[in-house]
Amino acid sequence: MTDLVKKALTAKRESKQIEFKQSFDPNSAGEWCELIKDLAAIANSGGGIIVFGLDSLGVPTGESVNAIAAIDPADIANKITKYTGLVDFEFEIRSLDKKGNPLVAFVVLPVAIPLVFAKPGTYDIGSGKQRTAFGVGTVYFRHGAKSEPGTSEDIRRAIERQLEHIRRSWIKGVRKVVQAPHGAQIVAVQSTPHNTEQVLATRVRAVNDPNAVPVRLTRDATLATGSFVHEEVSDAIFDEINNVVDANRVLAKGQRSFFLGQPVYYRIYAERYHVHQPEGILAQLLHNGIADFYAPALFWALTLPDRFIVQLLAELYLYPTNRHVHYLIRISVLLGHEFCQWLFRKWQNKWKNHPQPPSFYWTFKQMIADMKETDARFLAARISPASRIQFEGDSAIAIKDFLDKPDQAASIVSKACMRVFQGENDYKAVARNLDYLAYGSALQRRAPQIVKALMKTIGERAAGDVVETTERE
Repeated sequence: MTDLVKKALTAKRESKQIEFKQSFDPNSAGEWCELIKDLAAIANSGGGIIVFGLDSLGVPTGESVNAIAAIDPADIANKITKYTGLVDFEFEIRSLDKKGNPLVAFVVLPVAIPLVFAKPGTYDIGSGKQRTAFGVGTVYFRHGAKSEPGTSEDIRRAIERQLEHIRRSWIKGVRKVVQAPHGAQIVAVQSTPHNTEQVLATRVRAVNDPNAVPVRLTRDATLATGSFVHEEVSDAIFDEINNVVDANRVLAKGQRSFFLGQPVYYRIYAERYHVHQPEGILAQLLHNGIADFYAPALFWALTLPDRFIVQLLAELYLYPTNRHVHYLIRISVLLGHEFCQWLFRKWQNKWKNHPQPPSFYWTFKQMIADMKETDARFLAARISPASRIQFEGDSAIAIKDFLDKPDQAASIVSKACMRVFQGENDYKAVARNLDYLAYGSALQRRAPQIVKALMKTIGERAAGDVVETTERE
């Protein structure tokens, strides 16, 4: 948890794992209820930390934390069990310091079974009114920087965390076996302790050459000898991500929806280069990313024959729903000016007598005009070439540099997808937008064939009805 403490002291905002509280009054029933809700949500979400004495931006408030520091940890545990019953809940209280200001932190460990409130957290707010922090039977999780009632997706992820913990504990007990070269012998040789050092390992020889350099594997770099080279990494190390895709296929039972939910989709996209699936499954992932989640998905399109992206874009035109029509206009910009003009004329015919066309109509018109002076990839990504992107702890990167470095953009897409999977939903837009810079050029190279097939597929059919759309999640 040391890294988490360091992260909390340098963080400039709250997150799934980090909560800041300016102050705390141990005599306030309301503040106790809100604190217990946050503690339960953090424990249910895989653990985290609550730091007292910081405002929402992580700046020390200067207020005294002596009152919270003086509370007996046993009293805190008793208050929690009052609302949850007897549970396996662990936390540590630590005294910290930031810029000379004393702080107190509760480091919360994850729970194996989510905490469920057995009693309501109701308290008096004055004037005869009461407020309820949590109700009976509710299970709270962290959604970004908020503690909110859990969803079925939260429960599924909690179960996955526990299964992963069990899997790792099993793996620790598995002895790895390697095959020695043909004709090699393994001879145990009793080692001789040097000075007063106790030698716990037995040296073995696994080669025929008696003059071979001995290898000693140790966590102490000063004691290590020789070299240990792993010459090959098997593709089997990435089997897990394909197992997840296969699991969705089984659970969905032929449905096009992604049964495991949006966060898992982002986790798969983060490892997209290691997904090896038949065309039908990749087509489903393409549909999930674009039509279901408004998420990055161009990589799937590039791994498939043109007919799959043509079919999907035709669907977005004929049966538009909410924000998904924005995916159509973004991709249309990559397909070229001629196709954009053709598509816009289609929409002109549909809404020419309408008193108020939907907002995306005007957005698309402006994008077409901007194509004369701005690279289509920037327009598709809806990003200014002058903007920069920065992940916490990393240096800022100029967006314009990605035009000549699509591989770097793809790497940032993967990193952003992992952040989304970890609950940081602010990175959804980053992943979605940079996807166009990572794969826009490749899609542009296939544009002539895609445009020809798409125009033929749509033909004279009119655009589907949609009154208003938004790009927001």
